[in-house]
Amino acid sequence: MDDKVKDLTAYENRFKEDPTSFNDFQAMDFVKELKNQNKNDEAIEVGRTFRQVAPELKRYINHYGFALYNRFINIDDEAIQDNEKLFFDILDEIAEVCKQERYSPLEPAVNRAVKYLTHQDPVDYNKVNDMLNKLDAPTLNDKPFVNADGVEFESFKEKWYRLKIRALFETKRYRECIEEANIALTLPLKWHHNTLNWIKYYRGSSLVEVGRYEEAEQVFLSLKNFRAAHSADVLFKLYLHTDRKDEAYTNLIYDFFRDGFDRRNLGIYKNILAMAEDKGIEKASQLAAALVKTLDPETEVTEDISAYADVDASALFDKLYSEIMYRLENYIPRQEGKVIYYNYDKEFGSILQEGEDNLFFRQSDFIDDEEVRKYDVVEYSVINSYDAKRKQPSSRAVMLRVLYEDIDY
Repeated sequence: MDDKVKDLTAYENRFKEDPTSFNDFQAMDFVKELKNQNKNDEAIEVGRTFRQVAPELKRYINHYGFALYNRFINIDDEAIQDNEKLFFDILDEIAEVCKQERYSPLEPAVNRAVKYLTHQDPVDYNKVNDMLNKLDAPTLNDKPFVNADGVEFESFKEKWYRLKIRALFETKRYRECIEEANIALTLPLKWHHNTLNWIKYYRGSSLVEVGRYEEAEQVFLSLKNFRAAHSADVLFKLYLHTDRKDEAYTNLIYDFFRDGFDRRNLGIYKNILAMAEDKGIEKASQLAAALVKTLDPETEVTEDISAYADVDASALFDKLYSEIMYRLENYIPRQEGKVIYYNYDKEFGSILQEGEDNLFFRQSDFIDDEEVRKYDVVEYSVINSYDAKRKQPSSRAVMLRVLYEDIDY
C-alpha cells in the first residue's frame, strides 16, 4: 500500500498567519514534508522565513538544506553552466547553515560541486580547493565505497585527500601539498593502491619544486611501475636538474626500450630528440625529429627530415630504436659483468659485483631474445630502482647483451 501524503493545510494556514508560532518539531515536520512531497520551492521559502523570523529553530535546517540541494545542486552539468554563480551561491548558503553530520546535505553538495569542477577543461583547482575546505577531512567516512555491483572504490576520506593534495599542487602551494600528503600518509586507512600512489606522486612532484631532490628521487623510484602517472618524466627532469645526465639518459632509453612504439609516448620521443642533439649524433637526431614531427606536426624541429617524409611513425620508431639500442655506448655508460646465478623458471638472475651486492636482472631486459646461462659475460647499464619487499632503494642491470661465455671458472 502506498504511503499517504500528509495534508499540510493546517501548517500552511498557520504559517500564513504567524510563522513565529511554530515550535522546533513543527517547523522541522513542515519543511520535511514539503521536501518529501517534492515541493522544494515551498520548502525553501518556508525555511528562509524561519531563518529570518525564528533563528532559535534548528531541527528543520538539514531538511531546508536538502530542499536547496534538490532544487539547485543535484542537477546536470549543463544546468549548472547556465547559472554557475547561482549554483555556488546556493552551495555557500548550504555550507553556512548546515553542519557536516549525518543526514546533512553539506557533503553531497560539496561532492557535486567538485565533480562538476573536475569535469571542466581546464579545471579550476583554486575553486576545487575552496570546495574541499568546506569539509572537515578527519570526520569523513573512511570505509571503502561499494557500488551496486559490489565493486569497491576509495572511501570518501581517501578521495578528499587525493583531490586536496592535487589541488594544492596544481595551485603551486607546494609546501602545503607536502604537509597535507604527510598527514595523509600517517593515517591508518585501508588505502587503495591508485589513490595512495597519486598522493605520493604529487608529494614527490612538490618535493622537486621546493628543491628537496634527494627525497623526491626516492619517491619516484618507488613509483616507477605506477604507469598512470608520468613518474619517469619527472625523474628524468630531476636528474637533468641535478646535473646527472648519465642517469637521466639511462632511464630515458630504458623507458624507450621497454615501452615500444606508442603514440602516447610523444614526451619520451621528444626527450630522445633532446638527448641525441645534446650528444651531437646527427642520424639519431634526424630520426627522432622525424618521429616527433610525424606525431605532432605543430612541433618545430631544426633537423633536415626531408629524407623521411614518406615514412610512417611506426617505421620511424623502428629505425630510431635500431640506431640507439645497438649504439648505446654513444649515449650512456656500459659495463661488463659475469652472470653468477640464473633462475630458468622465473627468468631472472644476478651479476657478480666485487665488494658489493650482486646486481639483479630480468630476462625481459635483454635487448635481444638471447638464451642466458650462468657464467655468461654480459654488457649492461645500471638504473636506480626500488626494492618493494625491503622498502628501500636498490639498483639493477638493464638493456643487457650477451658478449661471450667465460669458460674459465
